[in-house]
Amino acid sequence: MFEVNGVYRNRIGEYTVLSVDGQRMTVRYNDGTEAELNINIQARIWENIVAEQEARAASSRHMRQSSKDTTHYIKAVSIPPGEELVFPGWQERVVMVPTAELAQRIKPGDRFIYYAIEAQTFFAVVTITGEMFEADPKQHTYTTDLEKAAFFPTDVDAAAPDLDHGVNIDSIDLESYPDFGKLHIDPETFFRISEDDFELLAEALTEITEDEDEEVEEYEEYEEDEVE
Repeated sequence: MFEVNGVYRNRIGEYTVLSVDGQRMTVRYNDGTEAELNINIQARIWENIVAEQEARAASSRHMRQSSKDTTHYIKAVSIPPGEELVFPGWQERVVMVPTAELAQRIKPGDRFIYYAIEAQTFFAVVTITGEMFEADPKQHTYTTDLEKAAFFPTDVDAAAPDLDHGVNIDSIDLESYPDFGKLHIDPETFFRISEDDFELLAEALTEITEDEDEEVEEYEEYEEDEVE
């Protein structure tokens, strides 16, 4: 993957590969310092950086091309305090739409922010990726008397590692719902919001996700230095 004289980047900065020896390589950073790095760890870091750049570029293109057609929502779910991010549809990457009227309005490309009712915390940015399909809610761990319900496939664009690292309602002001934190909210409810409110929440959650990734990578680099 890494070539001599190739230019790459990790969380410290940009570097040039001077030599490769098995699973180690010697590099020189732009400030002139040299280091010996583990190729496997650096490959994972480089792939993450490239993926982040591609995701930002794709998101920018998507917003330019389809922002006029995209509808934005908050999707409320119930997660008991102290529990992990496990709730109906999350692991399966699907979302249930509670009413037929709403199911007719939602379309691929629409986006929403997950909101944990009990913790009053926003924790994930999600995009609808496909057309509606009908299924038995129990197949996706939903508890309901419905035998059939409308579902949409989803992709998670960014997510906090847990509710403690999400965006609390008290830390943000929503133009669409100034008193959102005071509302009585039922699980599975959708709230339509403005694009500005969505972008405000999405940016905050994306920064949290990237910060968590950087902490993991910095820890791995620290462990690598300790081994050396």
